[in-house]
Amino acid sequence: MSNLIASRIADFLKLYPPFDGIQPEDLDKISGGVVVKYFTTDDFVFHQGDEKSELLYIVKEGVVHLERQEKDQVTLVDICDEGDLFGVRAMLTGKPYVFHARCIEECLIYGVPISIFKPLLEKQSSVALFFASGLAGGQTLFNNGNKAILFQDSGSLLNWNRPLTPPERALIAADPKDPIRNVAKLMNEQNVGSVVICNEDDIIGIVTDTDFRKKVGVGEANLDSPVADIMSKNVVTMPVGKPLSTYLLQMLKNKIRHICITDNEYPIGMLSERDLMAAQQNHPVALAYTMEEANSTSQLATLRNRADGLIQFYLEQNVSMALTSSLTTHINDVLIQRAIELSLEHMKGEYGEPPVPFCWLSLGSEGREEQLIRTDQDNAILFEDVEAERLEEVQTYFIRLASQVNGILESSGFENCPADMMASNVRWCQPLSIWKGYFSGWIKEPAEKAIMLSTIFFDFRSVYGSLKLEEKLKAHISETIVDDRIFLNFLAKNALKNPAPLGFFKNFMVERSGEHENEFDIKARAMMPLVDIARVLTLDCGSLKETNTMKRYTFLADQEPKKRELYLQAAEAYEYLMRFRAQHGFKHGGSGRYVSIHELNKLDRQILRNTFEPIDRLQKMLEVRYQLSYFQ
Repeated sequence: MSNLIASRIADFLKLYPPFDGIQPEDLDKISGGVVVKYFTTDDFVFHQGDEKSELLYIVKEGVVHLERQEKDQVTLVDICDEGDLFGVRAMLTGKPYVFHARCIEECLIYGVPISIFKPLLEKQSSVALFFASGLAGGQTLFNNGNKAILFQDSGSLLNWNRPLTPPERALIAADPKDPIRNVAKLMNEQNVGSVVICNEDDIIGIVTDTDFRKKVGVGEANLDSPVADIMSKNVVTMPVGKPLSTYLLQMLKNKIRHICITDNEYPIGMLSERDLMAAQQNHPVALAYTMEEANSTSQLATLRNRADGLIQFYLEQNVSMALTSSLTTHINDVLIQRAIELSLEHMKGEYGEPPVPFCWLSLGSEGREEQLIRTDQDNAILFEDVEAERLEEVQTYFIRLASQVNGILESSGFENCPADMMASNVRWCQPLSIWKGYFSGWIKEPAEKAIMLSTIFFDFRSVYGSLKLEEKLKAHISETIVDDRIFLNFLAKNALKNPAPLGFFKNFMVERSGEHENEFDIKARAMMPLVDIARVLTLDCGSLKETNTMKRYTFLADQEPKKRELYLQAAEAYEYLMRFRAQHGFKHGGSGRYVSIHELNKLDRQILRNTFEPIDRLQKMLEVRYQLSYFQ
């Protein structure tokens, strides 16, 4: 009879995480030790402050409320129903319970002996992952003070968090007076692609295979000339021991293939992009370089398609979202830059060079460096002010340019914006003075449409062209907000438009009609509230430097130490939502915006639900900070 009961308990447990990933023999051992407990309505499984029991609890039937009591006030913290674990904090910490566990109806509870279960935390990584990620009742995704294992690297070939160890090969160096011929011979003998040029103990330059191809091969220098004639003077150095991702991003940003590695500022070796990922065919650095040299629209489209495979791989391997989004943004930026360069070359014969300095602005998710899946375009052109009589001519030039660029981007998988928020629209192809007027109008008269446009255009980022124009526009915006801070109240009120996306704990707010009926809008319900809140708070701090949502929350954490934990929770929640949406989009061949709740298993629901808590807390904070209950 006992074997039959244990078998039925095992059949139940294996339906729910983390038991669904436990080996059969271990599950049988757990089931054999389970204690079955019955509770009536309003019975307590345990009280807040009780010493931990020797059992971990899971709801078989009924509903249990986890409640926190502070003086005479009782706050509902979580609701546990069939398959939910609770009593986890006490098990992990050995400390007393921090909540009441009250049955709100008749309940059948399984008590799993901690002495049997806890060894599995060390034995099985999937079990440890479940608890480290805060997926049981009464936990949050953030309660351990560290980033959840869920977001850490998997230890595969792309272990970007692994620190760089000292290079095995000693640094190969040459004197600036050495003949080019001798340096070439040295590189060939040592089988290296670069040599640093040193003057006594100081590195003054670097020579690579590229220098020989571009300078010696074409006759700009002869083999008997000093190597200083062909060296590149700007040598990028970085200390040993940083995560590999740091070196990779530095290469991307500086468009270089070699970094000199130092130890206590003393050069010890050379790191090449080949060293970073020699075994990977879809190398992000190589992909970006190839894209920079693409000579046709079709080639650009093919390369951008390849990038999707790389992004998917990073997502599957749990490579950090910071690195994944940075690499994706860099690839998208290179695509835009090359599209502009090809368009300028095409226009050169008939229309000449750009008549005045300009910059191409990315808006929306691309402006925030968060566009993992190719969605529709949001962009604009900002150009230098010109005399009134020249404006139409200059504007016509840039609209022609924008039309070609928008076309190339469309052929590369970025659909045209249905609302025409693109640089080819004359309204969004304007000189600096007009753009200043736009932002001044939105700030001084924050009507509904002005706020809507603000949520798009305040996340602008220059991708190509004159950075001075971008700086001038941002300086104007900062000054205008200082003079009209009431704008922030309107922006904050807009951030409360979508409440935290849980109707009542377990019930997701889904679309009630239309094409996406009964689906969850992860963009509008979860991501945009976090984006909008981060935007208004950083603007309030006077910062327009960062547009990325996670970086904005990190910035806010430094600005407001008392709210640091909440801001870091928000950053982590947004990181997970980005990953979840992208994975869902790649899986279904869409934008990932709408999620069928029926497709989500209990684990997915729990993770998503945990990310919603910071939204609710931040929205309540905004309501108080900007006195929005009195604000009309």
